[in-house]
Amino acid sequence: MKNLLVAVSLAGLSMVSVNAMAGDDFAKYDADGSGTINMSEAKVNPNLVEQFKALDADANGELSETEFANFKG
Repeated sequence: MKNLLVAVSLAGLSMVSVNAMAGDDFAKYDADGSGTINMSEAKVNPNLVEQFKALDADANGELSETEFANFKG
């Protein structure tokens, strides 16, 4: 049981770390601080431009932080 608790705790910490890093990346791309990434902001990364349309789940022309979380840079 103790090993299970340790494993679950480590998995949780790993997920928090990944989400924190994704948040940092999001902030780097959101140059105007609007809370979304538009195509102009995305152009600094060709991989993001390539995936932009697929990531934009609601097709509003902007990526929310939730949509950006699916970016595979």
